[in-house]
Amino acid sequence: MNFRQRANEDEIMDDLSRPEHEFDAAYRELEMVNRWLGGIRAITRFLPAMPNPLILDIAAGACDTSEALIRRIPCRIVVLDRNARGLKLARKSSPVVGDALELPFRNDAFDVVMASAFFHHLSNDDCVRVLKDMWRIAKRLVLVNDLHRHPVAYFSIRVLTAFFSKSTMVRHDGPVSVRRAFRARELLSIANAAGVPAHVYRSFPYRLVLVAAK
Repeated sequence: MNFRQRANEDEIMDDLSRPEHEFDAAYRELEMVNRWLGGIRAITRFLPAMPNPLILDIAAGACDTSEALIRRIPCRIVVLDRNARGLKLARKSSPVVGDALELPFRNDAFDVVMASAFFHHLSNDDCVRVLKDMWRIAKRLVLVNDLHRHPVAYFSIRVLTAFFSKSTMVRHDGPVSVRRAFRARELLSIANAAGVPAHVYRSFPYRLVLVAAK
């Protein structure tokens, strides 16, 4: 197994023609993955100390990250995704159907613009494109939380999904996601290509967080 570069294998979740019950099962399990494997903490540790920030969560999926943030801190969050099925799970966040590759917002529209476990779905060129647009519409901060491509992360998720997952989508996409993910230098290279001044931090257990402050 080669972990030296990003894989380009497709993920089932990116096929919006899949039946609704497959997405429902995956969303339920991914909420637990984000809760227990560091997805929420990777965002909260870098959020700025400011009253009631307005946040945009792009490619929000099942909106679980944003809903968890709203329960923890005073904030307002707009969740955007091209798949309306996940947006139905928004309770306190405000859903918008839209494409992260064509963000329909003015400059400096949000205090914070974030993306969680989304960039590994994209090519490097599309990562540059999206990050540049996130920077354009962010007033204070851009956060990109994604997976760290590492053999331990890969084999761990294979074992966990094999034993505990009932979702075909999660069992397939979990290991593929890690192989499509990043090393820190790769995220920094994307930031440099986008003209975005950023730092990349490790977050336990196998997350990387790109942080760009204005």
